[in-house]
Amino acid sequence: MRSRVVGTELSHRIRVAACLALLLGVPAALSAQPFGLWTAFAGNGTAGASNGWLQIPDSAALNPTSAITIEAWVLINEPFAGVNCRSIVGKDYTHAYWVGACRTGSGAELRSYVHGSTSLKDGGIIPNGTWIHIAVTSDGATRKHFINGELVGTFSETGPPTGSTSPLQIGGDASYDFSPNGLVNEVRLWNVARTQDQIRAAINIPLRSAQPGLVAVWPMFVATDALGVHNGSFHGNIPPILGPPAESSCGASSASALCLDGHFALSATFRTGPQGSPSGNAGVAVSSPASGIFWFFSPDTWEVMVKVIDGCALNNHFWVFTAATTNVYYQLNVTDVQSGQPKIYFNYPGPPAPAVTDTSAFPCP
Repeated sequence: MRSRVVGTELSHRIRVAACLALLLGVPAALSAQPFGLWTAFAGNGTAGASNGWLQIPDSAALNPTSAITIEAWVLINEPFAGVNCRSIVGKDYTHAYWVGACRTGSGAELRSYVHGSTSLKDGGIIPNGTWIHIAVTSDGATRKHFINGELVGTFSETGPPTGSTSPLQIGGDASYDFSPNGLVNEVRLWNVARTQDQIRAAINIPLRSAQPGLVAVWPMFVATDALGVHNGSFHGNIPPILGPPAESSCGASSASALCLDGHFALSATFRTGPQGSPSGNAGVAVSSPASGIFWFFSPDTWEVMVKVIDGCALNNHFWVFTAATTNVYYQLNVTDVQSGQPKIYFNYPGPPAPAVTDTSAFPCP
């Protein structure tokens, strides 16, 4: 089994997906997620025809017994209608684990169960209509919630993960079949409690081969496990597989966005408060055909230099390099608009921002 669709087939699927995205009105912002194609869910908060899910048959490996990590890229649309919660990943929350989004006041929050219905924990704001990475870990003593690689909740645990004989569902749960309204991509299940550094190291890299502790990866543009073991099938209301729209050019750089070499669109946001606090949009201080510099607080205080390098003759990829003079949190979004493929980079607050030297950022045509 091929673990990725490559070459001309991928380009064709992205073009087709782009048309479908536009027809269905699915959000297709350039500052998206890093893996190209995804599954759309259309749950409206009622039981019945609006719900759909990817279902994976039960097996012992899908029931970790000592530790667990569940990861996914999601885009959840609000406001929630009908029921308060939507299932992202579930294996019967009354007996085993579940991760989803629940309405709290005017927003949504990351909720998890790890060992049945008495193990509910809430922590971490899920912004409306924006791609984010979520992760839940538990080692039997401590549970942690992460959003975009940042720790947003730590909870004392009352025991190790428990399992069930129910199938694993993405976009549903055997005891709570309410699907999200939004998009899901790159769902990962581990039988270890991943550390924050480990989550960050692979947050924007698609995993397509065996890793220590990795049970399965569901890329979500197919029903299969990228490791070829825990394959599933789609059920219910699953709209077509979608992807970002492709364009011929990103035009010209502006006061808040860079267009490099005609087809790499770049934007950045930053913040000084904790996760969930307001973000600011970076401005463009300097731009040239192949590189540029962003500012955060003042146009004469430059923060992040970025360039895209044509490495096609060397490794058949375009490269993304950055250098920064800041220690605040920022998110850099880079999209090859001609293929529609985006990539997202994070800098976490604290120490000076490290350089990015991504020599496999985008495949060449």
